[in-house]
Amino acid sequence: MDSIKLPGPISEGTVHLWIADLKAWSKHSENLKSILSEEERERLDRLKVIDKREEFLCSRGILRIILSRYIAQDPRDLPLKHSSTGKPFLPQARIQFNLSHSGDIFACGICINNQIGLDVQEIYPISSLNRIINNFFSSSEIQYLAMLPSRELYQEHFFAIWTAKEAYLKAVGDGIRESFNQLSIIPESPDLQAFRIELPAPKRDQSVWTINALNVGQGFYAAFAFDGDLKELERYEIAPENYFIA
Repeated sequence: MDSIKLPGPISEGTVHLWIADLKAWSKHSENLKSILSEEERERLDRLKVIDKREEFLCSRGILRIILSRYIAQDPRDLPLKHSSTGKPFLPQARIQFNLSHSGDIFACGICINNQIGLDVQEIYPISSLNRIINNFFSSSEIQYLAMLPSRELYQEHFFAIWTAKEAYLKAVGDGIRESFNQLSIIPESPDLQAFRIELPAPKRDQSVWTINALNVGQGFYAAFAFDGDLKELERYEIAPENYFIA
């Protein structure tokens, strides 16, 4: 194994976005498994579906490799913990992070001090789209979607709003399904690049959230939520050849 080079120190107000191809990393399953903690290996063994096993193994291994570069610690020794809602974190660390994966795409956002959430969703036809929207979207979001002129736009905006909502809820650590229809996030422009929170209404003493779309590849929607004014988003890709020596 070899070290990956960080792009430089991360500063306040900056997000480092890491993208990886899970299919490429799956060829190094034994090396990745050696990086996991005992608890993670036990969780891996409980997963019976092969695709789910590979997703968990690769995403957790990649996460450990990336985080280890920021805190100068062996990836095997990272004391990863989980909140009561399942959000991973590093105790007593300034580094904040969140990850998501869908299909073959893995994404991880890193920042300092600020809360961050990330969601990636592979696009696919949904036969029960109206039922999902009625169950999980707020009344203002439903009204927004109803004003769109075509079915194609309806599905595009659905995925855009869904990923934005998941990213925000993951950032604040709320249970996703329990809070989904109590949160209202609306696109600020037709290009679906930025979003605003309508409900719950922000208080004066609360920081402003930055919720933006991410381009992680064709056939995917993705978004991140950042607790504050975003100064810069830096994007990097990590491949197994950057870390594992053949």
